[in-house]
Amino acid sequence: MERIRNWLLPVLLAVLQLAYWPGRALREDAAVAGAVQVAAAVVAAAALPAALAVRRGRPVGAALTVEAVLFACLPLPADATLVHALGVLVALYSVAVRSPGRTVAVVGPVLALCEAVRSWLVLDSAGEAAGEAAINCVLFLTVAGLGRSRRRWLAGRRTAARDLARAESERARAALTERERLARELHDVSAHHLTSVVVTADAALRLGDRKPELKAEALDFAADTGRETAAALHRLVALMRTSAADEESPLGERVTELSAGFTRLGLRPAVRVDPEATPLTGPTAEAAFAIIREALTNALRYAPGSTVRIHILSKTADGTVDVTVEDDGAADGVPAGRQRLGGGRGTLGMRERATALDGTFAAGPRPDGAGWRVRAHLPGTSPLHQQTAPHSSWPTAQQRSWPTAPHSPRRPQEAAQHSGPLHHLAMRHRVLRGLDLSDGAVALTAAALPVFAVVVEEPAAAALACVPAVAHALPLLWRRRAPWAVLCAVLAMAWLAPLGLAFGVLSPDVALCLVVAGAVAECVAVYAVGAFAGPARVTWPVMAVAAAGLCLSCLALAAADGMTELEEDGGGVGLLLFLGAVVGTLFLPPMAALWGFGAAVRTRRERVRAWEDHALTATVWSAVAEAHEERRRIAVELRGQVLRHADAVVARAEAGDLSGVAAEARAGLSAMRDLLAALREVTVPGGAAVEGAVTMESKTPPQGALL
Repeated sequence: MERIRNWLLPVLLAVLQLAYWPGRALREDAAVAGAVQVAAAVVAAAALPAALAVRRGRPVGAALTVEAVLFACLPLPADATLVHALGVLVALYSVAVRSPGRTVAVVGPVLALCEAVRSWLVLDSAGEAAGEAAINCVLFLTVAGLGRSRRRWLAGRRTAARDLARAESERARAALTERERLARELHDVSAHHLTSVVVTADAALRLGDRKPELKAEALDFAADTGRETAAALHRLVALMRTSAADEESPLGERVTELSAGFTRLGLRPAVRVDPEATPLTGPTAEAAFAIIREALTNALRYAPGSTVRIHILSKTADGTVDVTVEDDGAADGVPAGRQRLGGGRGTLGMRERATALDGTFAAGPRPDGAGWRVRAHLPGTSPLHQQTAPHSSWPTAQQRSWPTAPHSPRRPQEAAQHSGPLHHLAMRHRVLRGLDLSDGAVALTAAALPVFAVVVEEPAAAALACVPAVAHALPLLWRRRAPWAVLCAVLAMAWLAPLGLAFGVLSPDVALCLVVAGAVAECVAVYAVGAFAGPARVTWPVMAVAAAGLCLSCLALAAADGMTELEEDGGGVGLLLFLGAVVGTLFLPPMAALWGFGAAVRTRRERVRAWEDHALTATVWSAVAEAHEERRRIAVELRGQVLRHADAVVARAEAGDLSGVAAEARAGLSAMRDLLAALREVTVPGGAAVEGAVTMESKTPPQGALL
């Protein structure tokens, strides 16, 4: 499949080129193309697909090879390389996707310079060559920007896959790790104690005739050791019975165990739970726990390696809970998280959890430094809330419908992940944070198109047209961060051309070029609203807003151009209104198509990210649950076997039955060995049973313990 994807587009370009030239030339006039030129065209059509086929593995080599083939085709007619020229754009896109930013910064200008030289050699006029070179620069910058956006998207998916793989690895090792830890604790806490009791009792029984005082010492030692062993095992069982996997467990224990799971994935959580909030359970504690879990998931994705402070405060008087989760941004030396361009469904989910209890929720960048902060105020639950609020740490069936996963729009400064002057400038100026190459490329393209149209129509007015064209396209730099505001700004800037015409600054032809060619800015803004402003049910009015805005600017241009003089014929205003309705209706379908495309891209992007977040959270939670299940199973076996014998040792010792003490201690020791032997048998993911590293060794107590 990968090979087909590599060859399909290059072969298609070659076929189209051969069909256009020399195919069409041969059909129309066989004398137009000679045999040598046709042969050269066929060779070029074979060389370019071969070069483009390796663009994924060797993008720079592919781009330079394509440019070399185009230079080799200079003796051929201009039509012979018309379609082949698109191969340069394809190769540059692959360079932008597959190569570092510094490589793109070198290869892009080299290709632009080569194309400028080729244009100068092919075209007769220096002005035409300069115009084509300018257009090529805009195209190259746009393609490079799109490629960098694609590179960031793919990098985000790879990072998400690595996070998920790490979480899966931790989940697979969770039960094994818990077995080893508990085996060490059981061995240290009880095994050598029971062995000491057995050895001491046997020695006292053997030497009882010669040293009768050993019997009393052995009984006292067995009673004390049995009580110590039973107390230690009871404490261990009580500890193993509590877990974040248990919805009835106190909030403090659940949050502490959850943070330990994220610690294994590279975060550095610091949990601070007020004493009043530690024992909380119920809907309020459930909502607080879910908000903390989703906030930790976001921190793991967008600020890996950071310190995350979790503070839970509860007021005993009214039962309210205040939750604060904040991080310091990505740790030094750790790459920042992926750019977040969705609509914040996770933020919406956390807010819904808070508002379901009549609480409040806020999330955003920290005002006191780098990082992100989540705050929630959860009032005490009333009986109505206790009946209606979900009492499960897992999402409901409706919440699990795709796409739903903990997701929040992250800090804009993390969007600039490339190096270069724009990145450093963005770090210094707050208004420029989050801008990247693709933003500049889109804005430059939207500004260049009307200027090129003016150059073609009225070259002398090109300099004058630059100001309204740049002002019209400049808001597109922030189309991701504030799409609605950008749309309003673009629609407002579209009135510069009618105003310039009305005040005599611009000629009618120049104003018409600015309005018609400048409509690209409106199209980009409409797409941005659909892709970045929110769900489709919120952004659909953008179609009517954009169509109406374009219609009004066109009517203003028509009015400034003197169409109101038709009022003398009795139909000026009515004609303008009729034209406005017609023009607005004509604008509506393309605006709807652009908005629909943006909404579809947004839906796909959120679906992918929702699945990633859902899988990551579920995997971390499964690791916690599996460790808890292992503890619960071991606790059941301890209560059923070892604890019973440890208590019996104490009872026999208090009754003075030394033989019974030895028998119960042996039975407890045997049960402990069986339990530890079971812990040594570990099933790996492949299904094969292997032995763990934990072993039990019978330890002989110090000689003084016998006396």
